[in-house]
Amino acid sequence: MRKTKAHARRRARSTTSYSTLFTVGPVLLVVAAFLIIFVLAQSPLSSTAGASAPEPTKPQGTITSNPPTTEKWTVAKGLPTKVMRLAFSAADANRGYASVFVNKQSQALYTTSDKGATWQQTGTLSGPVGDFISTDPLDAQDVVVLFAYAPMPGEYTFQRSLDGGKTWSTQSTTLTTTGQVSQIGWSGSTFLLGMQLDGQLLGSSAVVAFPKGGPGAHLDVNGKLNGQAIKHLRLLTGSMNKIVVWGDDGSSAQNVTGLATRDTGKSWAAQPNATPGGKLGPTASSDDGAALVATSADNQQIALSTDGGASWTAQPPLSSAQNANSAVYVTAKSKKAVVALDSGTYAVKNGKWTRITSKSAANLSDNGSPNGARLWAYDAQGQVIWLDD
Repeated sequence: MRKTKAHARRRARSTTSYSTLFTVGPVLLVVAAFLIIFVLAQSPLSSTAGASAPEPTKPQGTITSNPPTTEKWTVAKGLPTKVMRLAFSAADANRGYASVFVNKQSQALYTTSDKGATWQQTGTLSGPVGDFISTDPLDAQDVVVLFAYAPMPGEYTFQRSLDGGKTWSTQSTTLTTTGQVSQIGWSGSTFLLGMQLDGQLLGSSAVVAFPKGGPGAHLDVNGKLNGQAIKHLRLLTGSMNKIVVWGDDGSSAQNVTGLATRDTGKSWAAQPNATPGGKLGPTASSDDGAALVATSADNQQIALSTDGGASWTAQPPLSSAQNANSAVYVTAKSKKAVVALDSGTYAVKNGKWTRITSKSAANLSDNGSPNGARLWAYDAQGQVIWLDD
């Protein structure tokens, strides 16, 4: 049909009188030429800043995000794409680590000594993916990298380095069923691993303690802690030989249980929940256990502790927190806390939760400021970027 109409138009144009063309043709040409010159003089296409010109080059190493906030992010120099996880040391705020996917058999570890501005590869380790990475809060050279899943009953292994990632050794534990890593944490230099168990132990959680230089020890007995099955582990933390486990029963109310042991699970003491109203559950902590964040079941009520959970300060309500899978981060030194949602990352400013970026945070580290922190995220190209808050 289109071809038929086009042909009709071409035929109609061919019947135009030649005498008419020769009579008005010169006048039309003059007018047309004038119009073309006028339009070109006004068109932005004649300018080097126009649509046909290349976009101005942005400053090297920085990108700018979308409104409503004006954000100047910096690309972390030296890091490739495919960075899986980041971790920063509570013992040395300058030191950080990044696990990078190489292939299905190995991954690379990168490290920074200037708070993440520049990175260098320090070594490689066996294993498909570094789903979790964490550092000893007392030793910046002690770092662990873990795979998220235990796909079959039996031995579960992960990698640990005591020299900043140059060399690695395997640490392992035995699981009676399949499962996945649900929480990691530290009590001093003892690494704490929490596994949510499947199969016949569905709804139970294993917790294993790995002291530096020693084998792992199960704190649970067949997935139960002090005879109790904890469906969801919320937080593993502690200090000075004390290991603290927080979890909930998986109900909509998320009834919280707190347990503490000083003898690797041989005996337990109930951990009092001192959060405002006792209805919040500890959710996140700095690796040294000094700064903790607790949230309500709907994530809208939040409290912060800067003394290991001995006392808590209620924070303003976070009415935007409708995402039950929100991530919470808190720094060791500045005690800065942020909440990352799908809609962006939020922090308390001027007495209320304020969206500080439209990006969802991937990590939070100290930036050297007494009250500030460095926010970490990924850009559209998969590069690691940071922003000082």
